[in-house]
This record gives sequence, structure tokens and C-alpha cells, in this order.
Amino acid sequence: MLRELYPVETIERTAEIIGFSRTTIKVKARKFGIVKGMNVEWLDKATVVRNNFDSHSFAEIADMIGATKTTVARIAGKLGLRRTRKENRHIRSRVRKDMVKREKRRVIFGFDPVTRIKVVTNRRRIRLRAELKAAGYIVERMANILYFKSEDCRNLNKENIASRHGLRFAPWPYEEEPLVNAI
Repeated sequence: MLRELYPVETIERTAEIIGFSRTTIKVKARKFGIVKGMNVEWLDKATVVRNNFDSHSFAEIADMIGATKTTVARIAGKLGLRRTRKENRHIRSRVRKDMVKREKRRVIFGFDPVTRIKVVTNRRRIRLRAELKAAGYIVERMANILYFKSEDCRNLNKENIASRHGLRFAPWPYEEEPLVNAI
């Protein structure tokens, strides 16, 4: 019975059918030279791991085969697959670039971010906002409107460039409140 069941059944199931403990089943199988047969499902997963090991991360491969990253790592280890530092850097870089692209799309369309990666959708506009703020403009947070307090402090050249990048300018709508002495 052991010769028939052990190669195709799990050790637990074999022990249950024969009526011995798991340890006894393993010891007897080793004594008689009986080995487990290859699991077809494992072979399919191993093929996917081998074919994608050089170009995909463990997480991506795990998604492909419907397993965990740990399972992918174990399969790669059994197959003797190893990556160099350069290959690891290349894969991490590609994965990070993909994440940044996804986060940028989410920001552009107004969705909440999924990761904590800070993305900048328009670097030039961000720089212009900072330069104009340093020049005395009042920058409203989370808006593309910059306010100026007087016509004298305006920089029309920078305003023209900034308006091409989507920034708008308006006079400061609030009057300065006089300080009132507390009694």
C-alpha cells in the first residue's frame, strides 16, 4: 500500500489510510527508497518562475501563478535560480517607475494615492510657484492661483511663463486688517 499511495498522496492522507503516524510513513518510505512523484501543478508554477525570473519581481511572478512571494522564492531556490545585484537593481527600478506612473495617473485624475510615494506631475510648474512665492506672491495651497498685493511687485515675464504652465494670477482679495489694541 505504501508503494502505491506515497508517491501520489499527501503524507497525512497516506498515514490516515494505512493507520500509522506521519513520521512512521516517512521513515518507511525512505527505508524502501520510495520517493514522492512530481506534482504537475508545481511543475507548471516552476515553468512560469523560470521563464519570468530574469525580468519580473517575485511579487509579479506570484500574481501570475496565484501564489505568495515566499512560494516563488522557494521554487526559484529549488531551481537554482539566482540574480546578480545589477539584475535586482534593474527589476526594482522598473517596478518603482511603474508605481510612480500609476500614482501620477491617480493624482492627475483626482484619486487618493495608494502608496506613500511623493509624485510631482509638473516639475516646472512647482518650481515656478516656489520662485514666485519667494518673490512675494501669495500662493494658495492645493490651487493654481497666485495672488499679488500690488501692481508694483509683479514680475510679468515670470507670470507669462507661469500662465503657460497653468498658473493663474489675481489681486489679493482681502484688505489688511488694522491691529486693534486689546483693552
